[in-house]
Formats: sequence, C-alpha cells, structure tokens
Amino acid sequence: MAWKRSGVQFPLAPPGRLARYFARGRTWRPGARGDRKGGTISGRLDGQVAIVTGAAGGLGRAFATAMGVEGAHIVACDRKEAVHEIEGLTYVADVGESDDVRAVVDGAISAHGRIDILINNAGVGFATGPHDDWDKALADYAEVMDTNTKGPFLFGRAVVPFMIEGGGGHIVNIGTDHVFPEPGLDVRGHGRMDLYNASKWAINGLTLDWSISLREHNIRVNSLCMGATVTEMTLTWMGDRATESAINEWIQPAQAAALLVELLSEGPDGRTGQNIGLWVGRPISIEDSTHAGARLTQ
Repeated sequence: MAWKRSGVQFPLAPPGRLARYFARGRTWRPGARGDRKGGTISGRLDGQVAIVTGAAGGLGRAFATAMGVEGAHIVACDRKEAVHEIEGLTYVADVGESDDVRAVVDGAISAHGRIDILINNAGVGFATGPHDDWDKALADYAEVMDTNTKGPFLFGRAVVPFMIEGGGGHIVNIGTDHVFPEPGLDVRGHGRMDLYNASKWAINGLTLDWSISLREHNIRVNSLCMGATVTEMTLTWMGDRATESAINEWIQPAQAAALLVELLSEGPDGRTGQNIGLWVGRPISIEDSTHAGARLTQ
C-alpha cells in the first residue's frame, strides 16, 4: 500500500463552463481555482470529500479532475502508480482487497473527517465466454468479479457508516449500456462478454438495493450506464474494430465527467435509484439520458 499527496499539470480539458478558460491559453491544475475580478470562482462541490476508484486514467481521471475543479477534496486510488499524478490524497490500491479498501477509506477520514461522495469507477473488461479453458476461466472470474463487483461492494460497506454519520452522501456506480440500452434498442452487448456483463448486472442490483436501503439516511445511489468510451480499456478490448471513424463517435471521458458533476450538483433532493444512460450518438446530458424504465426505485 502506497500513498502520496501530489499535484500535477496535465492537458485533460475540464467539462462545461471552464471551456473558455482553456480557450484563452491558460493552464489548468486539478483542484485549483481561478480568480475572477479578485475573487474566487465558487465550485459546485466546494468542500465535499470524494473517493474515486480507478483514477489513474480514463474515466476515473476525468471524474477526479472535474470534481477537483468544482472544489471537491479528492481521494483517489488505482493499482497503477500514475494515480499519484492526481492532486489530492492518492493510494496505490486494489479495490478487490479489503485491507486496501479500508486503508483508502480510513485515510480519507483521517485527512478530511468525512466522506460525501463515492465514485465506484474501477473496472476491467476483456473477452470471456463459455468455451474458455477451465483454468483461464477461473482466473478471469476472479479478476473481473473482484474488480467490477467486489470492489464496489467493499467500498460501499466501508463508506456508508461515515455517510450516515455525516448526514448523507452520494454513491455513483459505473454500469454499462448492456444493462440499460438506449431507447428503441433491444441489443444488450454481444457475445464473448459473459463475465463483464454478469459483473455489471450485479452492479445494477447493488444500485437498486442501496438506493432503497439508504434513502432514509439521505444517501443517493445512482448508476452511470456507459456506452463505448475513449479509454485504454475500450481501445484494447475493441482491437481492430476501434477504427478512427468508430472512435470519433465514442463518448469522451470529459463528457461523462461533466454529466457526473451535474448529477452530484443536484444535492440531497436529487434523483436516486436511477440508471443514467450515456449512449454513443446521443446527447450526453441528464435530461437526454433517462427514459421510461430508467428509475430502478419509486
């Protein structure tokens, strides 16, 4: 287990209202605030403490940086050392290991005294299917389920007592459009993805149950059901199918991060128990990402 407080400048553009900030050629530092006529730009997540798993790259990095720009205190973890490039409290940790999860959560409490937001982003995906070799199947099962399902389960169990003590919070799980396809589309993924799909259907179950069980404690629980996104995992998974024309249609991590900030900004009276779809070829916004059947709970 290793951790570090660190800050770094890197070129990932933040979403939404800060676009003009970059257009003027300024350098963005995650978690930093800009001055406006001698004052401080107020962030929509000022002072909130957010844990982000799988934050070294892709969606997790975009989520962490966008929330940092909006004033959140970031606690980030990943199995890769690159997580230390995120500004905040950072850990090299395996979400499937209970001791690592406790170290991240206890570290957040020690540093900040509270936890307001949990983003269960860490995930893996690769081709698997019923014809796989026995030994490979066992190893793949452990890898996928430990990361995609056990990790969110452990982090949920670890943070909920602190959220209850603090009067509420928000848990966001990362699902897939295979679970929640866009309107009018009945296709739910394709073959050779059985472990990934099973792990994400399990996430659907956690989101459903937690949103009901935790509502009385003012803890919201929602799931972002992602379509193809420009990340290392998706590019590797797609292989030769990741043509330039296909990639140009995929969701950018910064787009997903902008939607996440909007979701978190709804506050304690915002939606809970919803699958929120982010679909390729459709607008990426809260309003356009839900439809009949999106709500898991009433």
